[in-house]
Amino acid sequence: MRSLSKYKLPLLGLMMVLISTPIVNAQVGKLYPVDEAAKDPTFFTFRARLLKAIQKKDASFLLSIVDPKIANNFGGDDGLLQFKRIWHPERPTSPVWTELLAALVLGGKFDKDQSFAAPYLFNSFPEALDAFEHSAIIEDGVRVRREPNTRGTVIRNLSFDIVKLGGGENRRNPGEKREWVLVELADRAIFEKKNGKWTMTAFIAGD
Repeated sequence: MRSLSKYKLPLLGLMMVLISTPIVNAQVGKLYPVDEAAKDPTFFTFRARLLKAIQKKDASFLLSIVDPKIANNFGGDDGLLQFKRIWHPERPTSPVWTELLAALVLGGKFDKDQSFAAPYLFNSFPEALDAFEHSAIIEDGVRVRREPNTRGTVIRNLSFDIVKLGGGENRRNPGEKREWVLVELADRAIFEKKNGKWTMTAFIAGD
């Protein structure tokens, strides 16, 4: 599996609809959705079973595919026991069900070592771009508004664009001309095939 530092992309994820004009003028490319799961029929079948388990909130199945040394965050809290402590999958209201689903439905890509990363963002983002200064819009027709509120004038629609961020806090301060972007990070899951069985070796929640 590729080093987890590759997946620590602080400004990569779901961009909210409140985007300032300077951001619109800083479009630097496109990052279209991709899903390579069908390239490996065994993984495609595994993911379908996992999605069904998520729908049923089947904690037994979920725990059966979690690697004993799963990476849970960047702070070293790894392992199955920590996964249980963080997520409490035995609870139907656990956020693991919605957050893991959100990562899987965005598709994913196989890495060189044949591990599968979901969503596709985390091994598709151009390495030449600084992930601290750029973000990816993951939907079609995201409305760009001149003012940071839902009643602001729509000035453009963006679809699967990579944009350069202006920096600063996610707010508009008195006297400042720029309005800052709100960014919601996507969760990321890594799957590897070990001894003929697919397991989840990392599930890092968005920061």
